Amino acid sequence: MKFLLILQGEGEPRLQRDEFERVAHDAGELVGGELLADPQLSVRLPDDEPSRIDGYYVVDVESRARAVELARLLPDSQVTGRSVEIRAVMHSTGIDF
Repeated sequence: MKFLLILQGEGEPRLQRDEFERVAHDAGELVGGELLADPQLSVRLPDDEPSRIDGYYVVDVESRARAVELARLLPDSQVTGRSVEIRAVMHSTGIDF
């Protein structure tokens, strides 16, 4: 199952995520991920407050529990004011749920 790990919150988004990346990559579970540009450079419709999402990873794991285990390695899950939201990536058939 694929999960999107959404990095969000206040403070510095450029945290060291080496441990997470090493563990997920070595296990063959890391699909990809990126930091996003500053929210002030975004366009939002309707025009209101920019979101606090500043990065993401996609992992392909056996279970939701494994996605949570990997997310706990991210410093965003341990720093006050930051968080990681874990969302399943739905397939067109929705058979995973």
